[in-house]
Amino acid sequence: MLWFRHFVLLSFALWTTFVHGALEYSKIEHAGCPENAYCQKVTGEIRQKWLNQLDDFKSGKLNETKLNAELQKEYGLPISNWAAEEASVLPRIIMWDSPCPQHKKEASKFYISEIFRKNLKDSEIKDYTTLYFAKAIGVDANKKLITLTIPRGEIPIFIENNEYYFLREDEGKYYGLLVGREGSLKVTKIQNVKELPKDAVCLKEQIDTFLREAPSPTFYQGYHCKDVWDKTKKAYTTMLFGWSCN
Repeated sequence: MLWFRHFVLLSFALWTTFVHGALEYSKIEHAGCPENAYCQKVTGEIRQKWLNQLDDFKSGKLNETKLNAELQKEYGLPISNWAAEEASVLPRIIMWDSPCPQHKKEASKFYISEIFRKNLKDSEIKDYTTLYFAKAIGVDANKKLITLTIPRGEIPIFIENNEYYFLREDEGKYYGLLVGREGSLKVTKIQNVKELPKDAVCLKEQIDTFLREAPSPTFYQGYHCKDVWDKTKKAYTTMLFGWSCN
């Protein structure tokens, strides 16, 4: 069985090289890739096209309908999240070392990341075993909890027709992002609201759900709640957000 032992050792060595090698491709700066990121050449090309599309959208060369049609036809847009080291082999992913001290432990090391997505539907992201998406926990009109997948470190400015509006920025280019309750994604123009999010008291049910669904007991450093204005209902709704460190 000596051959089998050698086969196992070789397979492990190749896997280790594959995973760690994937994190080494950032040593070469590819066009379109952010600085100090683990980013493959093809991902840099996709990201550069996305940045060009944003420029065309802001200048009026590309309208909202056409932009979103192109994004849905191709690769979507970059959504920020967290990742385990093994996620580096996924297509269209960008990874950075996490600044959070609790993410640097060898036994449970996490990275901050972005991956190009057409949507955030639970049915399509549930199979990601090495990616961790941020969750916001809200309350509907019937006092039932709502768990929404959102970009990491973001808070919606307002809600309208069950869509959550985020103001986002990429390489100094600002744009609006609408995230539907069921996970749809749509780029939109920059919008304002008089009723900005304000500090709120979290419900016990929100806290319990947040702690239960966290990737690990030490993943977050804490949580906080905000009252977010719902334009349709003309009322605030309380939402809980996790805080990792950034």
